Amino acid sequence: MKVFSDEWAEAYVNALNANANYKAAASWWTGDFMFVIEPSGNLDHEIKMFVGLFKGDCTGNKLLKEGEEYDILPPNSDPRPLKEGEKIGVEFVFSGQYDNWVKVLKQELDPIQGLMAGKFKLIGNMAKVMRATKAAQELVVSTTKIEGAEFY
Repeated sequence: MKVFSDEWAEAYVNALNANANYKAAASWWTGDFMFVIEPSGNLDHEIKMFVGLFKGDCTGNKLLKEGEEYDILPPNSDPRPLKEGEKIGVEFVFSGQYDNWVKVLKQELDPIQGLMAGKFKLIGNMAKVMRATKAAQELVVSTTKIEGAEFY
């Protein structure tokens, strides 16, 4: 299965919810993410993946269709439940080129260090994200538990 596919995204939710270290590190966290994977290298199209994160649990995910929009919610907003036909709302957007995402997934680049180095961009409360570095690392560790993942 290709990384950032529907099948991979579902396996990611399961891996994240099975990760006790993530649950502990993110027990206080509230704030959903939109991960934006920009075309580079072998990826010729943009991928937008919603990931719901609430107090140590992954509440769901969705890959947006081409042209599908989302809302950026104000800091510390209550999560907006996923509802068919409604725009997704997220508190955070983490974006970067596919080649940098591959380095993160291979654990060659820490996502927070990548953010500080300008390889990724963040929309949302940077200070809140900086307090969650252990949780961010465990988000990545969870991707390594997905068997059969293939890169583009």
